[in-house]
Amino acid sequence: MLCEKNYPFTVTIRGIAMKRVCLMLLVSLAATGAYAIKVDVEELKSGKKIDFQNYVPPAVRPDSFMEIKAIGYGLAAGAARYGANVQVPYYLKYSIIRAVSADEPEKLAADIFSVDPDARVTHIDNLRLIIAAYLEGMYAYSAKDAWTLAVFSTYYNAVYRGKLDYFGGKYKAVVTKRLTAANAGLSTKYYEWPGQTMLLIPLTENAARGNIGTIDADVISDEKVKELVRKDDKNIDERKDLVDIKKKVIEDEKEKLKEEKKKQDESEKKLKEERDRLEKEKKAEETERKKIEEEKKKIPAIKDEQEREKKKKEVEEKEKELKKETEETKKEEKTLKDKEDKTKKEDERIAEKEKKIAEKEKKLEEEKKEITEDEKKKEPEKKTDTTVKKTGEKDKEKELAKKEKDLDKREDSLRDKETDKSIYALKLYYLKIKEYLEEGHYNNEMIMINASTRKVEFTSPVKNICGSRYDIFSEGIAVIAHAGSHKGEHRLVLLDRETLAAKSTGTDDVFWRSFVEVREGSVYVVMIDKGEYYLGRYDGALKRVARSTERVSKETFISFFQDYIYINRHDKKILVLDKNDLKTVDTIDPAVLPVK
Repeated sequence: MLCEKNYPFTVTIRGIAMKRVCLMLLVSLAATGAYAIKVDVEELKSGKKIDFQNYVPPAVRPDSFMEIKAIGYGLAAGAARYGANVQVPYYLKYSIIRAVSADEPEKLAADIFSVDPDARVTHIDNLRLIIAAYLEGMYAYSAKDAWTLAVFSTYYNAVYRGKLDYFGGKYKAVVTKRLTAANAGLSTKYYEWPGQTMLLIPLTENAARGNIGTIDADVISDEKVKELVRKDDKNIDERKDLVDIKKKVIEDEKEKLKEEKKKQDESEKKLKEERDRLEKEKKAEETERKKIEEEKKKIPAIKDEQEREKKKKEVEEKEKELKKETEETKKEEKTLKDKEDKTKKEDERIAEKEKKIAEKEKKLEEEKKEITEDEKKKEPEKKTDTTVKKTGEKDKEKELAKKEKDLDKREDSLRDKETDKSIYALKLYYLKIKEYLEEGHYNNEMIMINASTRKVEFTSPVKNICGSRYDIFSEGIAVIAHAGSHKGEHRLVLLDRETLAAKSTGTDDVFWRSFVEVREGSVYVVMIDKGEYYLGRYDGALKRVARSTERVSKETFISFFQDYIYINRHDKKILVLDKNDLKTVDTIDPAVLPVK
C-alpha cells in the first residue's frame, strides 16, 4: 500500500480504509518535503540512526507492488534452477549468487544480492521488497517474515558497508572473493547502489527451503545493528517481528534437539546393553581360563600315556579357542569404546547446543525488554503529536475530501493495471474447465502458459481437480480435488509450481465450491466436519492449524482486513474472526441499521 507500514511510496494503492491516512501524509509531505536525511558511513560511525536517502521521481507511473515483487521471484526461480556459486542475472539490473561451500565450516555462507549497473531502484523499500520476494520464493518464508528479514538485512549491510576486515572474519572465502571495499554491503545513498552493491544475506548451516532458521537473524541484528536501529522509533514493529522470528527459530531448534536427545538416549541404551553383554562374555572367558588351568594341572597325574597326550591336546585346543574368543572380544571392546567416545562427544555437542539455546533465549528476553522500554518512551511523544495534529485537522478536512476523490480515481486506474492473481513468479497458471457437471462440480485441469509465446508449456498430471477456485503462493498452487469421485469427499491439494504435480494432500473434507484464499503462507478454505461447515486455516503442507468455533455458510465470501476475517455465519450474520486462531472476535447483524 502507498502509506502502510512496510511498503514504499511507489507501489499500488489498495484498500479504501487507508485513504484518509494516506491523504494526511500527502498533505504533510507537501509542506515538509519527501526526502530522507543524507547519511554516510562517517555518520553511522558517529552513532546516529540509519537514514536511507531515497528519491521518488515526479510524473512517472510507479511500478506496482507485484511488478516489484516479480523481480525477487524471478531471482529465486533462477537461483533454484542454476544452483550454487553462479551469478544469476535478472535483465542485467539485479543478480543473485548463492555463495555456499563445505570449506571453512566455522564461517558463514551467504546469498549475495547484487544491484547491477542498469538498475533504476531509488527507494530503500523497493529494494527491500525485491529481497523479501526472493526470500519468499527461494526459502518459502511468509511475506511478513521475509519483509522483516529484508529490512534488517539492509540495516546490517549499511552498518558494515565497505568493512572487508569484518566480512573476511565472518564469511567463507567463496563469499568474500566477490567483495571489494567499493561494493561490500549497502550504501545509504540510492545513487550509489547501481554497480556498487553486494548485499550479503547470511545463511545458517541448516539453510534449506521451509526452514525458518535459514537466514541467520542473530547476525543481521547484532549489537551494532540493534544500537543504530533502536535510535529510530519507526522500527519498533519490525523489531517485534524479528523477535517473533527468533522465537520460532529457538522453538524449532529445541524441537530438533529434543529429537536428537531421544535418538541419543536410544543409542546410549543400546551401547549399555552391548557393554553388559561384553562384560558377561569377558567373565565367561575368565571362568573358562581358570577351568583350563585346573585341567592343565591334572594332566601330569594321568598314568596312561595315551590318555595323557589326548587330554593335553584337548586342553591345547581349548586354549586355542579361548585365545581366539579373547581376541574377538578385544576387537569388540575397541569398537564399543570408539562408539562410547563418539557418544560422549555427541553428549558434549548436545550440551553445548542446549547452552547456546539458553543464551539465545536470554538475549531474546533482553530484546523484548528493550522494545518495551522504547515503546514506553514513545508514548509521551504520541500524546504530544496527537495534540498538535488536532489543531490543524479541521483546516485540512476540505482539502482531504477533495483529495479523497482524486485518490478514488487513482486507485481505479492502478487496479486496472494490477498483475493478475493467476500470475506468479512470471508464470501464468490457468485452470481450464474441461466439463461442468452439476451443483458446482467440474472436471478441470491446471496448465502453465508461457505468456510471451502464448503457448501451453505443460499440463498438470493431476486429473481430479474439481473446484473452480485456486490460489498461488511460494509453496505451490492450492486447488480442490475429489478423493475418488465427485459424490465423495474432497481435499485440498498442493501442486508444485514447477511441475504441476501433487506435492501434498490435506486430510480434511472441504466444500467443493469453497473459495481458496492464501494469506501470509496460510491457506483458508471452507471445510466440512460431521456434516457442518467451518472456516479452516492450513499451513504450507496443508496441515490444519486452526478451525472456526462457529459454523459458517457454505456459500460464504471471505474478506480480510488487518488482523481480522469477515465471513458469513450459518444464519447469514457476519462473523469477525481473528486471522490466526479463527476465534470469534465479534458478530455483526446486517439487519440492525445504525442510529442516525
